Amino acid sequence: MSLYQTNKAVKLLPHNNDTEPLRRFKEEPEEYLKGFDLTDEERQGLMDRNYAKLYSMGVQPFILQTFACKLANEPLIEFMPKYTALLKDLGSPSYET
Repeated sequence: MSLYQTNKAVKLLPHNNDTEPLRRFKEEPEEYLKGFDLTDEERQGLMDRNYAKLYSMGVQPFILQTFACKLANEPLIEFMPKYTALLKDLGSPSYET
């Protein structure tokens, strides 16, 4: 698993003041993700916006939360209850690299 690359792909979207990466990911996720060395499982998890799977794979939780919130296009205060409900039964993520 290329966890570093997955975290990098997720982090560059919401943490970059340039809105182009986020627009590209929303419109052409496959094209955006070509720039990262990802496994098929990681790539599919990102394209499907499967936050539970990404969390379980060990994507950094705070980066993932910001990524998910930006893609939902909702204020954090409204998004957080949905996000935490989705992940509540998964326990702690794996930080193994």
